[in-house]
Amino acid sequence: MPAFPHFLSGFLLSGTALLLAACGRQERVEVLQTRAPFKNEPVPKLGLSTAQRYAANDAQSMLRWNTPAGWFFLPATEFRHLNFSFGPKREGEAYLTLLPVAGSGGMLENLNRWRKQMAQPPLEEADLASLPEKTIFGRKVPFLDLTGTFTGGSGPMMAASEPKPDYRMLGAIFEAPGFLFTIKMTGPTALVTREAANFDAFCQSLGVGGTPGGGI
Repeated sequence: MPAFPHFLSGFLLSGTALLLAACGRQERVEVLQTRAPFKNEPVPKLGLSTAQRYAANDAQSMLRWNTPAGWFFLPATEFRHLNFSFGPKREGEAYLTLLPVAGSGGMLENLNRWRKQMAQPPLEEADLASLPEKTIFGRKVPFLDLTGTFTGGSGPMMAASEPKPDYRMLGAIFEAPGFLFTIKMTGPTALVTREAANFDAFCQSLGVGGTPGGGI
């Protein structure tokens, strides 16, 4: 058996001794350090599960997509399972969220949440049939195209952002077995207008099980 270098052997023995000393004993660790939040830092969310806290992302493992040229792929968050930014200052946002149907509020509630973000009046159930549609996963789904002053957030755990005038929002939402899909783009009107074709291309590229455009 090859011999360990002397310094490494000492390190391993010291580490083993520390581990053995800690076995069978539980220690209480108290964190005393604090810091002031950074400017525009979101309020910490409490009471989340491990999966929510670390954005355990089933969406990325089950979906296939093409990232449009000029879009930047970002880490997933609790509410953004496919997450992108775009634009010269990355001021545009596009993301897909995959939510369990139970407790997600349904299509109408989420569409009205988006409309509220753009200072638009809510829809009634009967209005859903008159919305324009977009083909995603091979099926027709309701589609919103709104312009106005955008105030992000308005969800149960999301703080509203500063109002942003002259913004445009594109969004599609639909239910699949057990899940609610939402796909959304926001940004300055001129930028979103330039990127609308990329948004369509992204939606068309979505697929399941390695089949682009595959149905759900």
